[in-house]
Amino acid sequence: MRRVDIIILSVCALLVTVSVSLLLLSLTKAEGSQALESDPINVSHDPIQADSLREALPVLNFGKRMVVMSAKATYTIDGQLVSKKRYLHGFMNELAPYDFALVWGDMPLYLKQMTFRQTSRFCLFNMKKNATIDPQYVQFHMSNNHLIPATKNIKKAMQKARKGELIRIEGHLVDVEASRNGRMIAAWGSSVSREDIGNGACELIYVTRLRIGDTIYE
Repeated sequence: MRRVDIIILSVCALLVTVSVSLLLLSLTKAEGSQALESDPINVSHDPIQADSLREALPVLNFGKRMVVMSAKATYTIDGQLVSKKRYLHGFMNELAPYDFALVWGDMPLYLKQMTFRQTSRFCLFNMKKNATIDPQYVQFHMSNNHLIPATKNIKKAMQKARKGELIRIEGHLVDVEASRNGRMIAAWGSSVSREDIGNGACELIYVTRLRIGDTIYE
């Protein structure tokens, strides 16, 4: 093979590699828009919850499995991300692939006094020695949110969020029922209180808009 042929083949291989890389990037990159400066994320206030007025939500299909969502309330939460976990295996993990643990109120002032750990769809916190914050205040100003993305773009954006960032989640608190061939196989419900603890205290959110810092994803 002539030297010029080798060079041509090498250039072609490089171009193919670059093209594939750009294609993969376009498939995984979330498209966002700039948030208004007049609408900052405000972690000092409590989440906003209102009657959903029985708003109809789309039926989701995962192969032979069908998921029906019932809206319990519209919901907006501004918080600081203290932990994020990606769940990979199982049907419910396909439905809600990410959990975001958020804090609000005065909590960001005390984060150096505690640690957070997510496991099995729970978020646990530990107080460090000589911590001055009231544990009950922590319980009432943090939440572990199971996130059902309304769009593929929002799902892509979820992987971009990093610990410490300010987050706004907008959507609906929902109950879900999953069925296969007309037979119910699973059910999952959302809390509607910020003051419950333990099993069932997490929020299950159908996310229609996600804001990370100053970027909005829909």
